[in-house]
Amino acid sequence: MARPKNADGQRTRQAILDAALDLFADKGYFGTSLRDVATVVGVRESALYNYFAGKEALFGALLEAHDATKSERLTAIAEGPIPDGRAVLEKLAVATLKGFTEPSEQKLFRILMSDGIRLARSGRINLYERMASGRERLQDILQRLIRDGWLRPADPFVLGTAFMSPLIVWRQLHAIDAGLPMIKHPRQFARQHVGLFLEGAAAPATPARRARPARSSKPAPGARS
Repeated sequence: MARPKNADGQRTRQAILDAALDLFADKGYFGTSLRDVATVVGVRESALYNYFAGKEALFGALLEAHDATKSERLTAIAEGPIPDGRAVLEKLAVATLKGFTEPSEQKLFRILMSDGIRLARSGRINLYERMASGRERLQDILQRLIRDGWLRPADPFVLGTAFMSPLIVWRQLHAIDAGLPMIKHPRQFARQHVGLFLEGAAAPATPARRARPARSSKPAPGARS
């Protein structure tokens, strides 16, 4: 079978993306030049402009590739059947944690942690959108769970924030190689997290707690106002 005419171009473009991701993760976005990328790929710097308008466009392509991968992962869950809400949430949590451990995800995370705020303040990226990529798909899943009676009615954005926040903390701890049980056993952590998310962290009300008198808002005798 004949090789597509643009096969070499596609390979070169991917080689540029791979080299840029490695360099941005190791040296930072601001510490990496297009010449550095070209040197690693083995092409002239001018050749990079055949694929990307500049370093900002190159970084944007890395973010788009990440968003596409994340969207694909969430779409597979969002469009599938939901016979068991807890199982779906556990599957979502496990898939999210697994994605965080992918080498490309870890490199991109290092870039955003080291240079993300500076990139956002300089207008090169919308950091809020980057941090919330996949939010719509996640909210679709949560809305289905609300509709099917697995979750009580609530703002899907707030629910999504509550669901994702512990997973993001896990990602940060994983990035610094924290030797914690929750990092070593991600599936167990995912199950525990989903359990707390579904049941809430409040202890069941006991007769003694229900009978406890409410605290008075009046100041104690002799206390200054």
